[in-house]
Amino acid sequence: SYIPMSETYGKDISDFANWDEQALGKFFRIRGLGAYEPLLIQHKITGRLAPLLTDEDLKEIGINIVGDRLLFKMCLKEMSRKHRFHKRIESLWEGGEKLFFSDCEKSCFTCGGLCPVDPGHYKLTTNHLKVKRMKPVRCGPFPLCCFGVTYTSNNIDLSKVDDVDVTGIPAPCLQRMCCCARGIDKVEVESRFEKGGKIFLTLDEGQGEAVSNLILNQVEESQKMERS
Repeated sequence: SYIPMSETYGKDISDFANWDEQALGKFFRIRGLGAYEPLLIQHKITGRLAPLLTDEDLKEIGINIVGDRLLFKMCLKEMSRKHRFHKRIESLWEGGEKLFFSDCEKSCFTCGGLCPVDPGHYKLTTNHLKVKRMKPVRCGPFPLCCFGVTYTSNNIDLSKVDDVDVTGIPAPCLQRMCCCARGIDKVEVESRFEKGGKIFLTLDEGQGEAVSNLILNQVEESQKMERS
């Protein structure tokens, strides 16, 4: 009889692509298809290969009952759907916003750390770039961290991204000499579908190039999937 996917294997189902023949056979045994477990092991059907099985393949390895073949295919479809879902939300990279060039500047703008401000947060997944940005209350150009912050969260569809560029910003001369301050890498993500057309990631010096390459790689993958 049919057993709901959530009642067997739980969240581990998302990792089914790494299962060997024995693990896959055990899964189908729990699902009421244990009679075919030896066939899966005999024909070396692993979790990675299972979604490729066609109706003819199932017949060839000895699954001749139509209802059982349909149940096999239904299970495989659910497994593939769960795998795609977990791949979509899997984090490929996470980083924090670089707010200050040096600890001296940070101490000045946060009243010696008495009024700390949280940096923004960036998260890259297979299809999206999530940008969470903090906005402190300001008096002219000066942030008033003690008065609290608001935040905005933006999910950028990577298939809609047009370009990614990196700009290196050196630390002010005085901070470089007195505080050994390092520069900032500003990654510019351009998309005509975003308000203003651009999103900026502010990172530690030296991180920008690697992060921009990661984003561009996922942009290409997302656009391939979109076209197909």
